[in-house]
Amino acid sequence: MPFKRIDYRDLDMFYVWNPDPSEFLTATHDNLPQSHPLKEGLPVLVFIHAAAANVTSWRQQMGDPRLATQFNLFAMDCRFNGFSKGGERAQHTLENSAECVMATLDEMGFPAYSLYGEGVHGGNIASWIAVKRPEKVQALLLASPGFPSEPPHVVEMLREVETAPLVNKDGRGDKSGTLPPEALDDICAYFIGGHERLTAHREAMKERLQERYGSGVGVSSHDIGWLFRAVYDRKPVPQELTATVICPVLILRGADDRVVCPVDACEQWASMFVNARGGVSIHAIVGAPGLISLSDANIVNRIIAQFLQRSLTAR
Repeated sequence: MPFKRIDYRDLDMFYVWNPDPSEFLTATHDNLPQSHPLKEGLPVLVFIHAAAANVTSWRQQMGDPRLATQFNLFAMDCRFNGFSKGGERAQHTLENSAECVMATLDEMGFPAYSLYGEGVHGGNIASWIAVKRPEKVQALLLASPGFPSEPPHVVEMLREVETAPLVNKDGRGDKSGTLPPEALDDICAYFIGGHERLTAHREAMKERLQERYGSGVGVSSHDIGWLFRAVYDRKPVPQELTATVICPVLILRGADDRVVCPVDACEQWASMFVNARGGVSIHAIVGAPGLISLSDANIVNRIIAQFLQRSLTAR
């Protein structure tokens, strides 16, 4: 399986790069298609997944000819997610997760790239990369990024939720590391929402969470603890930094998402990118929930292709 070793971060980042589109449509982590080299003359598009997701969440993007024939497509499992693995952390934030992704992109040697970050996790990481690598980032797409930070009362509520998955970890409870069903329900409600159109994806996430964090290395609370805490206890990217972003920025959301990423959350993000070329547009997909790459891939992929064509041509 493809890993990029980042020695100075004690990190092995799992990635997929230009897979065969037809093979990736049915890919699983146990059966990933081969990655293929850079296609000369085509720009690079980097996908950064939502919390507790992994590279296979991009099946419908990697498998879409509108994207696969126009871009070099790259995705990775972020720190604490999927097959990526690293040493113990005493502290961790989404800014640190962004630094891990940047280190991987630096090692890949991409001269420039556009970013598509989804959810609170992916959107924040993509934004941190945009302010830290302005010479590299050609365009920025944020999909359902949530609020730049959670209100204090939400943070306090989620601190209580955080303890529930840990009852069998670190020698407690039955010591198996297993995640209780109620805890899985609460985590998935936060990470993926409760919309009926995402029911199948929510059940699949529960299985992934139990497999990844409920046994083996998951007997420890380390990975799931930092994954959850870094997301809900995030701090906003400082506005003096987002003001330095001059690439085109587009914000997408599901019009039915009124909890995690309502329109005022997107407006807060838009107000932060004051110098984005052409201003910041917010586009709502009618009838869509929070994670729109899963629920409305056909529309999302068309918007990605059109936005990047305009943005990269205008450079």
